Amino acid sequence: MNVGKKLYPVKLNGKYGYIDNTGSIVIEPKFEYAEEFIDNIAVIGIGDNFGFIDKSGNILSTQEFNDVFESREGYTVVDVNGKKGYVDETGKLAIEAIYDDANGFDEGLAAVQVGYKWGYIDKTGKFKIEPQYLGAYNFSEGLALVQDGGKLGYIDKEGNMVIEPQYDSAYGFCEGMAAVEIKDNFGYINTKGELIIPAKYSMVNDFSEGLASVEQNNKFGFINVKGEMVIPAKYDWADNFYDGIVTVAIGNKYGFIDKAGNEVVPIKYDNIDFFGEGLLAVEVNEKWGYVDEDLKFVIEPIFDEASKFDNGIAKVVFDNRIRYINKSGEYIWKVE
Repeated sequence: MNVGKKLYPVKLNGKYGYIDNTGSIVIEPKFEYAEEFIDNIAVIGIGDNFGFIDKSGNILSTQEFNDVFESREGYTVVDVNGKKGYVDETGKLAIEAIYDDANGFDEGLAAVQVGYKWGYIDKTGKFKIEPQYLGAYNFSEGLALVQDGGKLGYIDKEGNMVIEPQYDSAYGFCEGMAAVEIKDNFGYINTKGELIIPAKYSMVNDFSEGLASVEQNNKFGFINVKGEMVIPAKYDWADNFYDGIVTVAIGNKYGFIDKAGNEVVPIKYDNIDFFGEGLLAVEVNEKWGYVDEDLKFVIEPIFDEASKFDNGIAKVVFDNRIRYINKSGEYIWKVE
């Protein structure tokens, strides 16, 4: 069995199978559809329906599903005859498909809809919080955003309303802070519902690594947890920090800055991905290629799309066809 080995979906003669990072077929193409593996199972198409396989290509359940949705914490949301349920890591239906809608699991609980009301179940399928909300979102840092009476508030895992519904728009908690809208502007509250950073921004993102991007006067900058603007608002777009760097844009050009606001990758590319195994996918003149850490092209920009390297392999699109390349830019798979 190929447990622990990364496999890649490919299409051959109209059917999907899987290759390894040498380009060798390890699961014969015989499916109508195939997705990448999450842990040790993958979604595949069987006729007009969906199922799950392991890394040996074994179909894990005789039951087929009408649709497959998000996978979180070892459970995947599936559709059976218009109702939602959950498949576990064995590929079998572990929580019966009886819900009108369902979200993925977070912190051991999942929001599900029965009729017009939302509540939360645990991984046995039992209700921990009975359906009672007009809207319900995933738990984060022990709290979940819910809609009650036309406003948004926050509950704990026992269903206690710890921050009363009072917001027209709000985000989940990240690093102890949540963005909320007050009088058409956004600020941040703590887990007690106290407004820590005044609502004075037109757009905001979640806190990540101690900083959050905010929009002020039509430009994005970054504030710290005290609400201090530590990176000036001069960008036309900004993402969240990850591993000490963040993607930003000026006009239609993208690059990376660090937490001091220094450009670590110049803001000059048409688009940009993330570093993977020492190489960075960048777009120049509507084509993607790869630069090294010295920002020199090691794989010329010839691709329509490109993803970061993982296990020595990257998925690219060339001439509207999916390919896989190695770090020398050589195709390990290009037959469809």
